[in-house]
Amino acid sequence: MSSLAQRTNIRDRVQGRGTIMAALDIGSSKVTCMIARRGDATNDEPRVAGAGCQATKGIRAGAVVDLDNLERSIRLAVEQAERAADLRIMDVVLGVSGPDLRSDIVRAKLPLNGREVTAQHVREVRVAALEGFNPQGREVLHSAPLGFSVDGTAGIKDPRGMFAESLTASFLVVSAPTAGLRNIVQCVSRAHLNVTAILAAPYAAGLACLVEDEAEQGAMVVDFGAGVISAAAFFDGGLLHVETLPMGGSRASSDLAQGLGTTFAAAERMKVQYGAVGLTDGDALDMVEAPRLGQDGRLEANQCSRAEIAQILRPRVEEIMELMDGRLSKASATGRPLPRRIVLTGGASQLACLKELAEDVFRAPVRLAKPANVKGLGETYSSPAFAAAAGLLRWDLMGGPDASRSGVERAIADPGGSLVKQVFGWVQKNF
Repeated sequence: MSSLAQRTNIRDRVQGRGTIMAALDIGSSKVTCMIARRGDATNDEPRVAGAGCQATKGIRAGAVVDLDNLERSIRLAVEQAERAADLRIMDVVLGVSGPDLRSDIVRAKLPLNGREVTAQHVREVRVAALEGFNPQGREVLHSAPLGFSVDGTAGIKDPRGMFAESLTASFLVVSAPTAGLRNIVQCVSRAHLNVTAILAAPYAAGLACLVEDEAEQGAMVVDFGAGVISAAAFFDGGLLHVETLPMGGSRASSDLAQGLGTTFAAAERMKVQYGAVGLTDGDALDMVEAPRLGQDGRLEANQCSRAEIAQILRPRVEEIMELMDGRLSKASATGRPLPRRIVLTGGASQLACLKELAEDVFRAPVRLAKPANVKGLGETYSSPAFAAAAGLLRWDLMGGPDASRSGVERAIADPGGSLVKQVFGWVQKNF
């Protein structure tokens, strides 16, 4: 083992981190598990040693509806990843996408009476801010500093070392409904896994997809999934806002099943193979296989044009993006302005001509993105559908809790978060 690898292992042991990283992303259509070794990473980019993916059973629009089926999906995805990596895992970083993720800004002021600002003072003002955030029925997933003010002078990123009469801080707090979060954590625990941290899936997707300039200058990551469309705004290298909407690509598949008189499974296959929200004149005339339900309730061979499929899919996809645009515009009007540059990812983002439709809806430049900051994904897992899972690994490698930042955030880090620990403790006591 090289001296660098030895130093890395010693550092990880001191910080309580193992040499193996594992990410578990629970979406409405699939459960994805990715495993990596810390020693294989280069330039803050993990290298995937093995991955597994299984269709999700027991989740609808991001909410648990069947504990047993979800537990089974988790077990199968983890076992597949363990076989591919030839490793066993016990701890995972968990990604959740909905249905009601929310971000809020909290503030606190700490009197210093002319003393020098230390890391302890920064931690104290963070604790004071988080203590003031106590919404009924919600739990904090993670928080990040938005900025500090010293004696009324705002725009300070790192106040440590300054002398001040008072220190004021603003933090972004990402939270989720307590009951829904406990249901997901319970399923993971029943699969004999220990959840070390929970992240909002759109934030994780941004860590995997954004280039440095986008994270610094401002970009909105829109993760278009099967059951939930979610967004995470990045600016100045950190998270600025999170928004979710419990609608996704499966709504469009359902419309297609209704419009063509077929099953949902057949409609989903047609959407994946031939789906589009806009076509050229030549493609529109192409005839494709479109089985329909016959008199006996069985699928019968049939055909339709790609134009018919696009005409059914486009209105629903456009509606979903318009609703998300409305929420983002409202958030931008009532708080700090959000970046308008759109980075689109997620499984449903792969529909043909979606980029052009998104540019019309959001009235902004749109880039279609897949995981770019994680190595070893291979052809299967380099798809936009696996951006969130890949981002969870990168978050773990970079140490969290807000891996897109450095400096002061490291000084105030509270891995796990006290409120999240309460969720884990509740599961351990009751199950």
